[in-house]
Amino acid sequence: MRGTAELGPERRRSPADPGIGGVDDVLIEVLVRLPRKTLLRCKLVCRRWRHLISGPLFVAEYSRRHARLHSSGFYLQRLLLCELYPSLKFVSCDPTAEAPAGSGHRPGADASLADLIEDEHGVFIRHSCNGFLLCSSSRCPVGDRVYYICTPPTRQFLPLPDPGCRTVFAINIAFDPAKSLYRLVCVADSELSERHRQILVCSSHFGRWRESGKPFLVSDELLFDRGAYWSGGLHWIGRGRSALRFRVEDEVLMEMAMPPIREGWSERKLGYFGESGGHLYLVEIYGSSTTAFDVMEMARDYSGWFMKYHVDLEAVARDLVRSLQRIIDMVAAYAFSVLHIVHRQGGEEEECFMVLRIPSKFVLYDLKTNTAMDIGDSMPQLWSIKQEGGLFYTWEGVYQYKDALCYL
Repeated sequence: MRGTAELGPERRRSPADPGIGGVDDVLIEVLVRLPRKTLLRCKLVCRRWRHLISGPLFVAEYSRRHARLHSSGFYLQRLLLCELYPSLKFVSCDPTAEAPAGSGHRPGADASLADLIEDEHGVFIRHSCNGFLLCSSSRCPVGDRVYYICTPPTRQFLPLPDPGCRTVFAINIAFDPAKSLYRLVCVADSELSERHRQILVCSSHFGRWRESGKPFLVSDELLFDRGAYWSGGLHWIGRGRSALRFRVEDEVLMEMAMPPIREGWSERKLGYFGESGGHLYLVEIYGSSTTAFDVMEMARDYSGWFMKYHVDLEAVARDLVRSLQRIIDMVAAYAFSVLHIVHRQGGEEEECFMVLRIPSKFVLYDLKTNTAMDIGDSMPQLWSIKQEGGLFYTWEGVYQYKDALCYL
């Protein structure tokens, strides 16, 4: 552990503040062991405690001790006729966990980031990483957007400085819970050509944008707004053959290996791409009637993708037929979507399952046992969502949330 003398401005006991609270190093040893919810309440005890808990060195030590790979939950951002719909639902992966501020007052309730960030154009989530949310104003021209970074549990938010470019294609957050530094990575246009992009970086320690590396040519349009932070880097893929990863620490951009596009198809059919439980996952689903597919994982040494799980949803489809009293042919081509892959601790073993959206309902699919589970007890927020005309959910509208202690 880092020297606790650095974590507090006072080390000697004050006559006006006797007891354990008067010795900062001992107090810190107690506070650093508390769960996050209790720790945030301790900030209300007095100014001194608030100063200790909010200090960057304390936050770094607390994050190191309590670094989590497992998702606390995720935000669902809904779409209405291909347009963002101004409400969110927070879904907890832990039934005993409390939803973060700004996610509604009850499980599954409609919520708006307007409760936290006031913007006349409305606010939507654009990216998330380990407790941080990257948001922007929405119902306005792209060039007029204001971007924000926020931490819902602490109800803090900051508007980002203007990157000073003509076009912002995406801004991603890169944050390691074991460190106190976060970085913002912006993919912007370049003066070289319409097919060139320039990376800009803004550090929490500097507060201004600067160019990182030279402009690079994109042969395929990558999903820069869905960058996955894993193993110290941001990873971007698209529906073409190319993919990129950006090592945040040394700001190196390089190609990333991808599986070949299936024969007979002109583009990659992405079913899911993201980080979960310390793994980087990719799902490709070719054809609307496909009920069997593989969940692929990137090797730690980036040598390539390998099959981690095989999924067969035929039994789920048949159960759906019975529950909806429809003929099998109608459901053989049902339009399901993979929303999220979730890791969580279940007793002595780690559980891994997919959250699926199929017509009129959500399904939890256990990737280890290849069985579907009832979401009623595990995710009551999803159970409470009824059939909503015109609204649909995809993995591109899911934003993972991890219960990390982070301040702006």
